[in-house]
Amino acid sequence: MAFKPLPWQTACEKALGDFTRRDALRFWGWGHDVDGAQIPAFDYRFEHTLAVVKLSRWLAPLVSADADILTCAAWLHDCRKRLGQKGKDNHASEAAGALDEILDGTDFPPHKIETVRHAILHHVGLSLPEPLEPLETACLWDIDKLSKLGAASLVHFMGINPAFQPATTSETLKKGEEWLELAHGIAIGMNTAPAKLEAMGRFEFLRHYYKRLKYEWS
Repeated sequence: MAFKPLPWQTACEKALGDFTRRDALRFWGWGHDVDGAQIPAFDYRFEHTLAVVKLSRWLAPLVSADADILTCAAWLHDCRKRLGQKGKDNHASEAAGALDEILDGTDFPPHKIETVRHAILHHVGLSLPEPLEPLETACLWDIDKLSKLGAASLVHFMGINPAFQPATTSETLKKGEEWLELAHGIAIGMNTAPAKLEAMGRFEFLRHYYKRLKYEWS
């Protein structure tokens, strides 16, 4: 059966997409003309968020998390994060502050908004001194980091990296091997058991991928 979004989910997707497309066009400085509309070369933030949303639908039932809260937080956790942003990063607080406006007039349960806000405020960082609470906050951190591991993450990183610096196979391999060291720490630091198991599988995929790339490039 095809997934049919609720009105609040459609509102979240639109709010995110409107922001990320404008920001990606600003960042790239050009876009493709598709049916009279300018589409960015690669809308990294939207693709990353869509991966997090898909993971929310996977993880919520496995750990009995509130699906509304987790999916809403997944859609909006980076809804104010700008590509190439320099200086202090306030995207979590800005995204949390945008919740009321985005959800106003939708069918999202009002009594769940503060839990969504808490999850968004605490999703940042690549390591944790201790497990997060409540459950939905812990889950958002997990799925946000899971999206940075595995096959889809390679598409996302390789799609956006050339905008930051010249891309070569050798440089991609070097940065990939450096990323593996950090990725292992992320994988073992997950809050929930299903996320940790999935993260380790994704880490092993990346490890084999870069090992193969090193072999082929030698």
